[in-house]
Amino acid sequence: MTEVCNELGSRIRACEAAAQMHIDDARRACTEFQRSFHERRAAEALQRAHRYRLELQHLSRNG
Repeated sequence: MTEVCNELGSRIRACEAAAQMHIDDARRACTEFQRSFHERRAAEALQRAHRYRLELQHLSRNG
């Protein structure tokens, strides 16, 4: 159980870091296409982090 929780925590941090990189890239984007691409990728990474966080909460409550 601890290993699963540690893995989920690691995935959450990785997703949040990826989202931040895409946000930074969106701010530096030269074209509208690049900006929207990075904003979309940031949103996807944050959604993944949220799913992992919900899974972690579920395991913590039921474990």
